[in-house]
Amino acid sequence: MKNLGLYIHIPFCIKKCDYCDFYSLCHDERLEEEYINALCSHIKKDAYLYKDYSFDTVFFGGGTPSVLSIKSFDKLVNCIKTNLTLTQGGEFTIEANPGTLNREKLECYKRNGVNRLSIGLQSTNDNELCGLGRIHTLSEFEQGYYLARECGFDNISIDIMYGLPNQKLDDFKKTLDHVCEFNSEHISAYCLKIEENTPFGKKQDALNLPNDDEEYEMYMALCEALNEKGWQQYEISNFAKENYRSRHNLKYWLSQEYIGFGPSSHSFFDGERYFYQRDIKKYIEGVCNGTPSRVLESEADETHINKMDEYVLLKLRLSDGISLSEFKNRFNKDFLNEYPNIEKYVKTDHVSINGDIYSFTPKGFFVSNYILTDILHF
Repeated sequence: MKNLGLYIHIPFCIKKCDYCDFYSLCHDERLEEEYINALCSHIKKDAYLYKDYSFDTVFFGGGTPSVLSIKSFDKLVNCIKTNLTLTQGGEFTIEANPGTLNREKLECYKRNGVNRLSIGLQSTNDNELCGLGRIHTLSEFEQGYYLARECGFDNISIDIMYGLPNQKLDDFKKTLDHVCEFNSEHISAYCLKIEENTPFGKKQDALNLPNDDEEYEMYMALCEALNEKGWQQYEISNFAKENYRSRHNLKYWLSQEYIGFGPSSHSFFDGERYFYQRDIKKYIEGVCNGTPSRVLESEADETHINKMDEYVLLKLRLSDGISLSEFKNRFNKDFLNEYPNIEKYVKTDHVSINGDIYSFTPKGFFVSNYILTDILHF
């Protein structure tokens, strides 16, 4: 059987963080029940499309999937296992907020086959957490993290952020040092991005954000510290111990197929990329009326790029980079003839060459958006 990834969007939060632009809304128990019923109906209805596939990765993202009640989680996972084929030994991830974890939920996740947790810490500084609008403290994260270890989770990812309001390099280094002490299998580190339709976006000028040079110093400190302490950078923002790369997220960057369920979820299946609108009411209504309407990415995005550019864009996100011979076999074209501007970034140490593989250096990763804009056919 061919493999697929499965993404389930859980659009509920106890409180939306001030910087977040992901689709989510305030948690409501009645709406949760209605939504879980709609998800299950949608999965049952579409299951026939995937009868020849096995789902080797499952990812519950949000929002905050860990706000779901145990009853809802049990029902949803049972529906997935009843209607879809899951690969034995596959990766099953759930995102969790430290302020929503307890032993009962963690035992429920283990019972249902979850074998990977992604916990959003963001900072070990309580003042920074408060400034971001997070609902947890460092102490609550620690309690949840060690409780997860007690419950048998041996694959945990920790999310952190840099470039925060009023944050200095030394502040971020303290978070880095503290996070390393937890010795998690995976660390994701993201630079704060100010999105227009968020509380941060509305008061950007008053946030006192680090400048570009300060963010660069934080990023380089991140890469150096994690590399020294055993985490290998395999993607712009992701670092893993050996054999602990996120198998689900790799599907996105390797242009492998995946299916999404829920409002704002994206899919890549049978050569098409599509998504569902960011509207839970419309999603539920669509399921009740037969099936929610899909929006093709090619129709929704006027800047939609061609498949060759898309391949380069995604592959260069990975430290493994692009193999010239693999590119030739895939497109029957010479990579350097198609993207000659990449050579100038080799000279500036933003891109490295190893055999026939071109890949970003940490220095190049930091300005990858600028470089990709320069080399791709936009």
